[in-house]
Amino acid sequence: MKIERAAVFSALLLCTSIAIAQAANKESAFSSTLSGGINLRSIAGAPFSADVVKESTKVLPDGSSVPVVTRGKMFRDAEGRTRSEIELVSTAAAASRHYVTIVDPVKRMSMVLDPQTKTATVAPLPALPATGLATKSGGIVGADRIPAKALAILGTQDLGASMLQGFSVTGSRRTRPAEAASQGQKTQNMVMETWFSPELKIELQAKIEDPRQGEMTTRLENIVTTEPDRALFEPPADYTVQTIFPNK
Repeated sequence: MKIERAAVFSALLLCTSIAIAQAANKESAFSSTLSGGINLRSIAGAPFSADVVKESTKVLPDGSSVPVVTRGKMFRDAEGRTRSEIELVSTAAAASRHYVTIVDPVKRMSMVLDPQTKTATVAPLPALPATGLATKSGGIVGADRIPAKALAILGTQDLGASMLQGFSVTGSRRTRPAEAASQGQKTQNMVMETWFSPELKIELQAKIEDPRQGEMTTRLENIVTTEPDRALFEPPADYTVQTIFPNK
């Protein structure tokens, strides 16, 4: 029970903190990083639906590793509402659990749906802070408040243009330092390779190479650019709605 509550609370914290990344330009508004390097931004005028496939490796107690594949879905409507369906695999449980996160910039609220318990946990999106916002020039106001380790980029490589799932994409590879596994061990680098679609305004594929966690690839498949069903961004009628962090 504690693990389930922690998963919901963590997802909700992410939903309510994404407003920190909102800039004055609405096109750079909200973003979610629940899906392995693919940022589902809340951008109006770019609706789509897609399946999400995440491939990674799981290290067993004996040191061997096995492949792990999880699946989900992403949706965004023309007004910028987003819905991300994720599958969480717990080391403490044999069966995976599914959660749905919804961000509605129109109603200024975030929501986590738990299909297992049929509950919808709702929280208002926070007001934009005076610091910590991205600027039009690409800088970050209040960057001194962010740990230097989180901002450190050792190098960025332009991978050029390509095609994925029938869409034009541009690729980039970023390298940043990763923490050493233990004291005295040499720090290795973490590499993230992403392929971004200017048309859909989202990464269609992201690959992360982490010396601590191994390799993980996340990609979008079966992409449809029509408007999703409006009901996808509302709690189902048979769900119990719980509101936390109410506005005062």
